[in-house]
Amino acid sequence: MAETVISSITGKVVDLLCGVAKREISYVCNCSENVEKYKNEADKLSSMKGRVQQHIDLAKSKGEDLLEGVEEWMKKADDYTSNATQFTNGGEDQEKRFNLCTLRRCSKTAIKKTLSLRQHQEDGKSFETCVSLPAQAPGFTDLYQSKNLEDIHTQKLTLKKIIGAIEDDTTQIVGINGLGGVGKTTLASEVAKAIKNQFADIVFIAVSRTVDAKMIQEKVKVPASRIIKGEKVLIILDDVWEELKLQDLGIPCVSEHMNCKILLTSRSIEVCAAMNVQKNISVNPLQEEEAWTLFERVVGKSEWHDKLKEVALKIVKECGGLPLFIQALGKALKDKEIKIWKATLRRLHAPMDGDVIYKKEGILQLKLSYDHLEDDVAKSLFLLCSMFPEDGNIGLKKLTHYGLALGIFNNPDSIHDTKDIVQLVVESLKSSFLLLPADDFSFFEDNRREEEELFKMHDLVRDMALFVTFKGDDKFLVKSGKGLREWQPRSDVIKSYKKISLMENKICKLPDYELDLPYLDTFLIRNNELSIVPDEFFRGMKELKVLDMLGNNFSSLPQSLTQLTMLRLLDLSDNMSLCEISLLGGLSCLEILKLRRTGIRKIPEEIGRLTNLRLLDVYYCYDLSYVTPGVISKLIMLEELYISLMRGDCSFLTELSELALLKILHLRVWELRYIPKIETLIEFDIGTSEQARFEHTWGLYKRCLEVSEYRCSLTMPIRKLIQLSEVLTLSYIEDLDNILPDLYQEGFDELRHIVLRRCGNVRSLVKTCDLDGIQTSNESGPMKTKGKFFSHVEVIHLDHLDRLELLWDNPHQYISFCNLVEILIYNSSSLLKLFPISVAQGLVNLKDLTISNCKSLVNVISDGDEQTTGSETELVKKDTNIVFSFDRIRLYNLPKLESFYSGHSIIKYPSLEDIRVHDCPSMKRWSYGENRTTKIKFYDEERECSINDYIAGIHEKNGNFTYKGVAYAF
Repeated sequence: MAETVISSITGKVVDLLCGVAKREISYVCNCSENVEKYKNEADKLSSMKGRVQQHIDLAKSKGEDLLEGVEEWMKKADDYTSNATQFTNGGEDQEKRFNLCTLRRCSKTAIKKTLSLRQHQEDGKSFETCVSLPAQAPGFTDLYQSKNLEDIHTQKLTLKKIIGAIEDDTTQIVGINGLGGVGKTTLASEVAKAIKNQFADIVFIAVSRTVDAKMIQEKVKVPASRIIKGEKVLIILDDVWEELKLQDLGIPCVSEHMNCKILLTSRSIEVCAAMNVQKNISVNPLQEEEAWTLFERVVGKSEWHDKLKEVALKIVKECGGLPLFIQALGKALKDKEIKIWKATLRRLHAPMDGDVIYKKEGILQLKLSYDHLEDDVAKSLFLLCSMFPEDGNIGLKKLTHYGLALGIFNNPDSIHDTKDIVQLVVESLKSSFLLLPADDFSFFEDNRREEEELFKMHDLVRDMALFVTFKGDDKFLVKSGKGLREWQPRSDVIKSYKKISLMENKICKLPDYELDLPYLDTFLIRNNELSIVPDEFFRGMKELKVLDMLGNNFSSLPQSLTQLTMLRLLDLSDNMSLCEISLLGGLSCLEILKLRRTGIRKIPEEIGRLTNLRLLDVYYCYDLSYVTPGVISKLIMLEELYISLMRGDCSFLTELSELALLKILHLRVWELRYIPKIETLIEFDIGTSEQARFEHTWGLYKRCLEVSEYRCSLTMPIRKLIQLSEVLTLSYIEDLDNILPDLYQEGFDELRHIVLRRCGNVRSLVKTCDLDGIQTSNESGPMKTKGKFFSHVEVIHLDHLDRLELLWDNPHQYISFCNLVEILIYNSSSLLKLFPISVAQGLVNLKDLTISNCKSLVNVISDGDEQTTGSETELVKKDTNIVFSFDRIRLYNLPKLESFYSGHSIIKYPSLEDIRVHDCPSMKRWSYGENRTTKIKFYDEERECSINDYIAGIHEKNGNFTYKGVAYAF
């Protein structure tokens, strides 16, 4: 058995040894063959490497990114082929030496390396067909070249605001809006470049007027998937003209995806609002110095000859601060001779017509905004605005009246309703930057008040509008504000025009012959220096509907005016020498007649023939003393009447009751006793002085009444007007003890502003002890106020009320001054206190308090033991914390004033920042309790102190102090 096992093992060992011997002998015998195979594989790899290298070179030429592993495979292939070359060259020498050991080693190595080469070729097979990814198109931020905004502060500041809005984590949609050509797209691009590292992706999409939804969906497909994965993406939607539904376009812009930021640019603020823009940033035109800086960069000049620079500065001014125009003109004039620059300036100054070569790009860009207006009314009103002078202000009422007379509107119910329509149109045009707000300092306040609102046109927008009128059927000739001294046109040149504007020149002479203007419907020659209008001048203007001759100096009207049988608006205001107007009686179609500030002495009988008249304005005609009886009552279509008559017979007022359509009445007469009850009024300014004493309130309030007992008794119609008034001024009314209950009729639901002056018997504004009796004694039943009395009052102004002792004594269930903002009291010698603390606590919105020259005033707010009437209010306890909302307190010349508050409660003044106390020698403390002034710190010799200590300190000096910020006593 053992022998058998040994024999078996021996046999296996012998077989193994034989196999090893055969393999080793094979290495030696087949060395040349194995080396040759190795060399062949190396050649194959070398060829393969060459083919892959060709693919790599081609991919790099296309800017494509190589696949991961390609470069490493090529490096290994280089190593393999290099080693093979070295090995095979060295192997030949070894073979010649016929060294068995060398042959064996060489053969064995060749076999091993051959296998490695074959494996490397296998690994690189895929690289023979593809070594790279398709080149990704350069991103928007990669292609955009940043602009040099150095010294262009307007755009730098705006850029900073936009970036801040985008970086705000609570803001998702940011809007950039402004006039066409102002630089919105440039700023959006600058934003993308500046913050590209904050986002995984930035997509810029030009939307334009015609929205291509499929294009937008395709562009946002990949970014949208990244947003959903949580990556931060900025999508810029440029040039948006209408509301876009972001979700319908595939943009996941909802609160769950605040990592998605939207930046949109639009010419319309309304579009931004419709798209729920959270931060809207308007782009303003460049300032003159900034515009010049940009122009210099475009033309590549920094050194100028004096003559060329003079021309260049004027050219830049014509660009209106719009970068689009500046760049277009700069590129066109770069390296050109000075004669080309001068020719360009002449064309820019020339009337806007079809030849707009120097402004073509910008004008057509701006015209897109006009073309986008869908409403014909808006287009017509916009074009009318171009008739006003460059940089001139345009009045809301003026534009309304022009539009009405020209029949632009679709039969609105009234002039007032039409004004509302125009207001909406103006707001829409302003939201599209086709109109701009007027400069606050650029117009007399009287005109602003008369017109209610002023606005203006950007110079280049006006040029665009004039370009439109030149191209259209409704041709305009606009020479307003050109400094003309006379106008002598050729009839054949102007015959086709429908509208002519010569306003705001220095024209003192008109043609003394008939002009053939058969299509003319508007002629504006306001604010010139005409002292006479030739009799034949208007004879050839049969279709004229609007004639505005305001602000000249003629004393008589031309006979040819009677030929204007289609005339619907005539404005002769501010012709102080004009006295006789009987000629106007023949203008039967006239609807709007304005004679404000003329020298007329009477309204003649002939005016009664103007039965289509809807507006008559004879306001501030200081020589007017007679209204022919029966004239006013014949004007049955009258909706608005503005009249001043400070002497003569006022009995014409009784005729106002015949005017069933009268909505607006501005009346300045010396007596009001004839005024009837007028149920139709929605707006009035009625008084007995030549001008309203508080004209600054007009515009804020639409129903103002001033009554003086010297010239008027409190008749029932006047009491009715009192109940409707927003501003009520009562002067010299001797039998008045208070406002409530003495003037109670049907409530004070509308009252906003109360003025009492020289009413010698007024003891208080409200007499609460008499209120409870009203409900039972009032013959007409329960009180008819819609809420609490005085709940809308914002201002109380009291002056020279010699018997006034306090405003009101106690809180009451029917009274609330919760909206009172300001109290002003002057020259009231009997005033002891304003009101008790229980009343003061209800004045939650009182911000301003001024008291002056009240020689008996001891305390402003009293602690008191007053009992409340008609309510459950409890007395204030000494330890009560009370909060007052004052911003400013002014106390002047109050010789007996001891303290502001006579109680001991803790008073908090969280918003008080301005205290002025002058000539109050008896004042030794502010109150008897603690006063906490959050915004005020008082110091006595650099040591912080309380207001009581501060007042005590300065009382020893002169008793005066003015505080704003930090107060010191020395």
